[in-house]
Amino acid sequence: MGDSSDRGRRLAHQQQAYELQLKGGLECVQGAARWTVVGTLVIGAAHHFSPGFRKQTWALKAFLLSSFTIFGLVVGADDYLLKYEQDQRMVENAIRREARNALALKGIIATEGEIRKWRKAKEEAERHANLVAALDAADACEDTEASFVAKLTDARYHSTATAAALADAEAQGIAAAVERALASKEEK
Repeated sequence: MGDSSDRGRRLAHQQQAYELQLKGGLECVQGAARWTVVGTLVIGAAHHFSPGFRKQTWALKAFLLSSFTIFGLVVGADDYLLKYEQDQRMVENAIRREARNALALKGIIATEGEIRKWRKAKEEAERHANLVAALDAADACEDTEASFVAKLTDARYHSTATAAALADAEAQGIAAAVERALASKEEK
């Protein structure tokens, strides 16, 4: 039985595939244009060389031309989707290969359930690593903020003429405005 995270992942892949196919259909105007030209040439040649086709109505000929155009559009969108599916298959095979190798090193047979557990553990480890990186970045921001407050305090003690520049610092950003305020203080 499938895991709900697998089901969610599959639904996300389905939605992404649909969006890519739509994007491919809209962007693959080249395919539609190419097949429109082919259709125009085929219909023109048939009209020129075949008296039976020449007797057909313009509506039928327009229908055939629009069919060529739609065929080109569909083939272009499908090309886009096939490339996406190939990329997804390569990524999935690489992950499964990595899982099989990691499980084999532990002496575990790589069944679907074991690969699913391994993938879940790996995703959890990556999530944990991302959380640690985010916390480190937050600590770095706190250090930057502390140095900014120290510079603001230092600037306020040096001159009251920097009050306008400090208000500008709140509006424009942290470090650049403080540096300008301190530079203008040093020039005076």
